[in-house]
Amino acid sequence: FDKRERIKGDIGETQTMELKVRHHPTFSVYMKWKTGDTGRQLLYNDEYDDKQMMVKLGGLKGRILPALKLDPLGCEAQAGARYPVTEAGLAGMVRQMIVHRENDLNHGHGVTCNRLANRTFDERECYCFRYEYSAPEFNTLYRKSIVLMDTRYHVPLQVTSYTWSDNAEGMTPEQLDEMTMIEDYAFRQLDMGAKLVAEDFSRDNPAYRM
Repeated sequence: FDKRERIKGDIGETQTMELKVRHHPTFSVYMKWKTGDTGRQLLYNDEYDDKQMMVKLGGLKGRILPALKLDPLGCEAQAGARYPVTEAGLAGMVRQMIVHRENDLNHGHGVTCNRLANRTFDERECYCFRYEYSAPEFNTLYRKSIVLMDTRYHVPLQVTSYTWSDNAEGMTPEQLDEMTMIEDYAFRQLDMGAKLVAEDFSRDNPAYRM
C-alpha cells in the first residue's frame, strides 16, 4: 500500500507499507512500513475488547521502546494520517468513494465524471475515471479526483485527489494539481486470495514483538 497525504497543509513523502486486511470473523489490519519509518508496525484487531491499536516504532526506537497502545480514533493516532486504521484497505476506500458519489447524486449537478482511456497500473488493466467539481459548494474537500479501477475485480487500485486553491490564477493545470494534491493512495501486488490466519493479527505473534 502506497500513500502520500497532505497533513495540515504540508504534503509528505510517499510511504510504502506491507498491508494485510481481514474482514471476517473480525475486522483486522496489520501494516509494516517499507519506507519512511522503516520497520514500523501497526496492528489493529477488533476482537480485542479494548478496541486499541498497537504501534511498534521502527529502527532503534522500536528495539528499545515497547509497543504503544493507542485509540485508533484519537488525536495522537490520527495526527499523521487522514483516515483512521478502521478505514484501511479496499473496503474502507470503497466506503469513502460511495459517500462522495451519494453526495453527488443528492446535489444532482456541479460534478462531471469522464471515463478516460484505460491505463495499465501495476501490470493490471484499469478503467480510468476523472471526477471534477465546479465549485467548493458541491464538495468542500475535493476539486478533482482520478480513479483507476481494476477491470477484472472492479476495485480501485489508485485514487489521487486534489483540493481547492485560492491562488490558482495564472497557473497551468499541471502546476495547480501539483500544488493542490491532497491524497494519493495505491494498492500494488494485490492478492485477494491470500490465506490469512488468526496469528497474522495477534498481538502475541512472536514475529511482531509487540
